[in-house]
Amino acid sequence: MRPAILAFSALLLSTLFLAQPLRAQGVELNAVSFADIPRGQAVTVEIYDDADEVLKLKKLFEEELRLQGYSVSDGARLILSFTVTDTSGKWTGGGPNRLVQIGNSDNHTGKDAPDVRLNIFDSQRGGLLNPKHDKGITQVSPSEFRIDATIEDRETGKRLWQGWSVTDSGTSSEDAALHRSMVKPIIENIGKTVRSE
Repeated sequence: MRPAILAFSALLLSTLFLAQPLRAQGVELNAVSFADIPRGQAVTVEIYDDADEVLKLKKLFEEELRLQGYSVSDGARLILSFTVTDTSGKWTGGGPNRLVQIGNSDNHTGKDAPDVRLNIFDSQRGGLLNPKHDKGITQVSPSEFRIDATIEDRETGKRLWQGWSVTDSGTSSEDAALHRSMVKPIIENIGKTVRSE
């Protein structure tokens, strides 16, 4: 059993590294196919969260599946499930003032004066004689809204396909047009591995 899990993990990692983004309307799509999925199959859309946003996305997934020729029914052999992730961006910059440093002395009796230092020259952060022009706060990674979708076979329990779409969430993650622009390419590429051309 263990060699089979290791082999499957190696296959999954190799296909993920080969999968390249497909960009459309600010949305990046990646997809990995593990087995053929015939068009027109019945699909059940299952969710793990009953938040309003997720319920709206479920209806959107079902609508897009029907538009692509799939039938949607409860208890179907194919199960499409999805998760949503909304991540805040990260920033860097600023930092402590290096021109004047104030610290307590090692003696905490209150008899010694605090340790105050004036930075005349610092080759890394800059000082009075060599000011370093700090760029200030810069964004390291943007905010991101992501939808991950998988299709599994109910009878065998095997994952047949997975895809995910990502966008910089400069717009509201509750925007219906944004959701449609992310769900539509996922459904259009069911059963395909999306690679750079």
